[in-house]
Amino acid sequence: MWLFRSASQGSESSRSSALQNAKTAVHGDLEKLRGYHDLAKDALERAYRRDMEGSRAEAMKLYRMGLSIIYEGLLITVQATGLGNAFNNVAAWRADMNKWQKNVLERIRELELASPTASGVRAPQNIVSQQSLPRSPRPQSRPAQPQSRGLGPGGAAAPAAGSTPASKEEERLRDVIEGEVLDRRPSVRWKDIAGLAGAKQALQEMVILPAQRADLFQGLRAPARGLLLYGPPGNGKTLLAKALASEARATFFNISASSLTSKWHGEAEKLVRMLFKLAAEMQPAIIFIDEIDSILSERSAGEHEASRRLKTQFLVEFDGVANGAERIVVIGATNRPQELDDAVRRRLVKRIYIPMPDPDTRRALLKHLLSGQPAKLSRADVERLVAATHNYSGSDLAALCREAAIIPIRELGPAVSSVPADKIRPMDAGDFETALQSIRPSVSPDQLARFAKWTAQYGTTS
Repeated sequence: MWLFRSASQGSESSRSSALQNAKTAVHGDLEKLRGYHDLAKDALERAYRRDMEGSRAEAMKLYRMGLSIIYEGLLITVQATGLGNAFNNVAAWRADMNKWQKNVLERIRELELASPTASGVRAPQNIVSQQSLPRSPRPQSRPAQPQSRGLGPGGAAAPAAGSTPASKEEERLRDVIEGEVLDRRPSVRWKDIAGLAGAKQALQEMVILPAQRADLFQGLRAPARGLLLYGPPGNGKTLLAKALASEARATFFNISASSLTSKWHGEAEKLVRMLFKLAAEMQPAIIFIDEIDSILSERSAGEHEASRRLKTQFLVEFDGVANGAERIVVIGATNRPQELDDAVRRRLVKRIYIPMPDPDTRRALLKHLLSGQPAKLSRADVERLVAATHNYSGSDLAALCREAAIIPIRELGPAVSSVPADKIRPMDAGDFETALQSIRPSVSPDQLARFAKWTAQYGTTS
């Protein structure tokens, strides 16, 4: 009887766990559909504003971007199981997107058939609100003023950039970006990074060669605008991005989660817009997002509204870069690629694994770390050290060398305050043997197995 009860309880627990996993997956699909709905809405609202201003080329680009987002969103299937009344939202969002799709195609057709100088084109319809608004006449002599690409408080259109409040706000946001995340001249070069020849080659083809030979990299050869560098921590992902900015002579925007978050409602979206605006002004530019999973992780049912809006705004701005002529590349780095939202993963077309250093790379790193340091190590000692540091990351090797370097100082005890620097003995193989006892690899075999699995599923060849 006891055995039967235990088996029954185990079966119930298994069924409950499976049901909970199914509910979580369904809610995840619900949030993805909601995200695409909001993303399409934002793009179409921007397209309508550009259409009203008479900027047909930019309006067409945004209409097509919104259409592409709608196509993606309509491919998402959400099961009704476990959603209850929330499933009504699914039907409403899909109905919205189907209606927007029809009206966008209609408007694109109208704009394509009209000549560039035609003045009799029908006034645009606000596809999102479905209200036809007459176009207010604008004097031909007055140039179109750039406007903030967001919405003001309450959803109203933001004031024109020429007005004083908008100028002050734009200046403040510009100062935030320039003061916190802008690095114009990174000092790292390719030669400063040991190994990673495949990753360097991919970056060369994606950024540097297209800048040098724009005539060759067109059409199907046009370079990707999104790149993901992923792998165990401490192996040079950030250094690679900085070296790329140096080699390409590009402005380098070094972004982290703290750079784009704010306690003020709507501030994060404005910072994202200003980031991409500054990148366009200072192109060629590289936007590097360190720990990208902390900003653009997978959308979920319990996610905060501010986080969801930031992701939506970032995806809209990124689509603008991908569909435009700006020389802007977005590079993300993460130790947790599994946590990225699928919409983000799709936009980061190149996904390059930065692995643990191989023996040749470890040898080069040790040579670099020990250059200029007093050390008595034979070639055989170095080879034994290379073999002993299997599965050590680049940062682990640096920590190992620092620990070995401090041992001769530690041996002096109280006498360290009076001993001349040239009397301290150099490091030797024994110091590294001692250091190996306290500095261990920071990445487990299980973590490496997860990276290998993700690479087989989503990675691209470098």
